[in-house]
Amino acid sequence: IVDSSALPEQVVGDVLQSAFDSAGQRCSALRILCVQEDVAEAVIGMLEGAMRELVLGDPRSLATDIGPLIDADALQRLSAHVDRMRAMGLRVFQATPIANPPDAARSTGGCYRVPTLIELGGSDGLSLLTEEIFGPVLHVVRWRRDELPALIDRINATGYGLTHGLHTRIDETVALVLDRIQAGNVYVNRNMIGAVVGVQPFGGLGLSGTGPKAGGPLYLRRLVRNLPPHLPSGLREVLPGPTGESNELQYRPRGTVACFADDERGLRLQARLAQSAGNAVVMVRSQLTLGIQKGLDAAPLQLVDAFDATTVDAVLADLPSDRLAQLRAQVAKIERKLVPVIVPDANGSYDLSRLVVERSVTINTAAAGGNAALLAIAADETDAEVTAGNF
Repeated sequence: IVDSSALPEQVVGDVLQSAFDSAGQRCSALRILCVQEDVAEAVIGMLEGAMRELVLGDPRSLATDIGPLIDADALQRLSAHVDRMRAMGLRVFQATPIANPPDAARSTGGCYRVPTLIELGGSDGLSLLTEEIFGPVLHVVRWRRDELPALIDRINATGYGLTHGLHTRIDETVALVLDRIQAGNVYVNRNMIGAVVGVQPFGGLGLSGTGPKAGGPLYLRRLVRNLPPHLPSGLREVLPGPTGESNELQYRPRGTVACFADDERGLRLQARLAQSAGNAVVMVRSQLTLGIQKGLDAAPLQLVDAFDATTVDAVLADLPSDRLAQLRAQVAKIERKLVPVIVPDANGSYDLSRLVVERSVTINTAAAGGNAALLAIAADETDAEVTAGNF
């Protein structure tokens, strides 16, 4: 997401890296660029000019910016996607790349795709993307300042939540996006690729993963058996990083946790564990579940007439094998969402770390330079005032 307070020159450089490095085939690559309409023309114009300077060719050459795709199937899928977008009447910009060497595609036998930019229009254009596009193809959305919360909700609704980037010099905008976005790694005022182990632990949410972050403090525990239950002691950890950059690992409640057990003790244990991590609890209404409400936090506890797997973010289950298999099958049918089913170990203990989600936040603190007065502007100031402070 780019707002009107961002510096276009920095934005374009970070977008080029995020979208086109490794021919756009990184899992963290930028797929959708959302630009506030006030600066959209300037940013898109600069971006298209920069795309014309990219060098397409043999990746063994240091002069090459974009190498080949992984195989012919990937090239066919990308070409079909671009043709489909063009057939819808969308504006498609394809740079005429500089070849290195001029006959690079023939000399290496690789499958090359020129860098491409597709304008989807307003934020409702996100619905045109039904799957991830792996390659040097960037989709652009224009948004109005007053629709930023709705834009974030549309992004979350895609189901993918690996990496998210934000370019702004307004602190309130940073706070809004961090509070609302559902992504495992968030980068502010820098590119969104190249996570470093121990600095930016890497892993996503939703369709982009439900497990611990690679390089994070919870990762090793998932590789070892018979460890005691563990829940992070704090809400956040400050991580090391270069000068001018802050890195933080945050632990957030997973959301709504469904509890299933055949006895009161088991249900109470599950509910208390889920609530201890800040989650809301949902149970199917029965004489058993009605009886355990006393002694539990009432606000985050909900009883429902029937279990709807699409409404929960995790499941705690202590059930016989046949019923557990049925529950797993029900959860597995959920579309565009991955919900973990957490069961007790041989000692009756649960992996408490699975009741939280990790989020790595990286902020380029040196990128806020320029007009110092701009940093004090609140998010509810008019776009005209913000733009006037920049251009």
